Amino acid sequence: MVAGLLNPRRCYGSKFAFLIGVAYPFGPVDIIPNGLPVIGHLDQVAFVLGGPALAYLLLTPPYRRRVAAARPAIASAQGLSARARAWLLDGFAAAFALPLLRLATGAWPHKREVASFRYAFRRFTPLPPLMRALATIPAGREQLTRAMLASWLLADEAYRGRLARELAGDDQRPGSPLRVWSGPRVTFLHIEKTAGMAMMAALTAQFHPLQIDADVRRAHPPHLFCHLPPFLLPQVRRRALVWGHYDVPSIDRLGDGRFTFTMLREPRARIRSLYGYWRAKAALDLGWNGMNQPVLLAQRLDFDVFLQLQDPMVVNYIDNVYVRRLTGQYATEECDPLADDPERWLQAALGVLARLDFVGLTEDTDGALARLGALLDFEPPVHVCPVNVTHSTIVLGATAEAALDRLTALDRVVYAAAVDLYKSRNAEMTAELTPRKSPGWPI
Repeated sequence: MVAGLLNPRRCYGSKFAFLIGVAYPFGPVDIIPNGLPVIGHLDQVAFVLGGPALAYLLLTPPYRRRVAAARPAIASAQGLSARARAWLLDGFAAAFALPLLRLATGAWPHKREVASFRYAFRRFTPLPPLMRALATIPAGREQLTRAMLASWLLADEAYRGRLARELAGDDQRPGSPLRVWSGPRVTFLHIEKTAGMAMMAALTAQFHPLQIDADVRRAHPPHLFCHLPPFLLPQVRRRALVWGHYDVPSIDRLGDGRFTFTMLREPRARIRSLYGYWRAKAALDLGWNGMNQPVLLAQRLDFDVFLQLQDPMVVNYIDNVYVRRLTGQYATEECDPLADDPERWLQAALGVLARLDFVGLTEDTDGALARLGALLDFEPPVHVCPVNVTHSTIVLGATAEAALDRLTALDRVVYAAAVDLYKSRNAEMTAELTPRKSPGWPI
């Protein structure tokens, strides 16, 4: 393009367009008066941007072919520049990684930490090289978190209020923009109507929004959608908090090393609460996606009739849900593995329940949150504020009572095991946290 513009005998239209575009802001002609705010400068912006663009379009074919031929060379030069920058950064990191890490963390690093520091230092990310390299080291993350908290605590109230408003803005994502979670990665198995939303309202406040998995389908159980497909697993694994209406086989695909917990409620009370919630909420309010037929059925049918439905979509919501979510066994139009061999899957569910890191009880939500805070080392609120609570009175007849007993036969065994587990682990934690008296102390 430059060659075409400099050639005195070629591309006259291109030269004219380029000159007009560049010279217009300095000329006496002003199509839109500059006195108008913002709008007065639009004509100048249009000429400055449109002039060179029109000049390129008016180039004769030989010069346009030169521009196309030069693109690979430009790309090669850009690649060489990127490699040279990476080499320079890697050389700097190799020379100064040890002293930088010693100064930043207060301890001499291991070889693995130095290698991680060098790799992150030369990568191209929005963070500056030193910040992103420190963020890959556990000790570096801890110091960065402390620095953030220290700057927050030392700031005055006016500045903190303004910063909180600027960071939050209209962001509707869960989490706190002023917090960064530095504890273990957490996975929450959320079963409908077990106070899971109330628990997560308290827990997500400990995480930065970018640390929380933003799966928009988390509200739908895995028998409705295929959760956590393979192409999303690497992205989800990096999140410090993953939660939703999943099942244990789905969250097991995230790998080991995550703190996994759930909340359970007395099974019959859970079904009554779910039915009342569906009766009070429209399907559109719950996010209509073509899979909310159970909500519409609950609004049209009485409770005892609703409990007798054999639709697999309804069955998977109310028939021994705890066993199904712990084992991943769901009813379909063709078969129902849980109905074919209930004892086998009950024992499997009890085994899965025992290996969860924590199982809370909805009936003791405040105590469950306090214990979760002790396990994960954060300060929870004293009281859990209820979320999605509906007040409805359901009169239970003999038919409904019998149906509830049938639909919760296995879940009641699982719930009883969860109660025993909760009490025993709570007693163990109380014994660990209570200081023992010395034999020489007076009684």
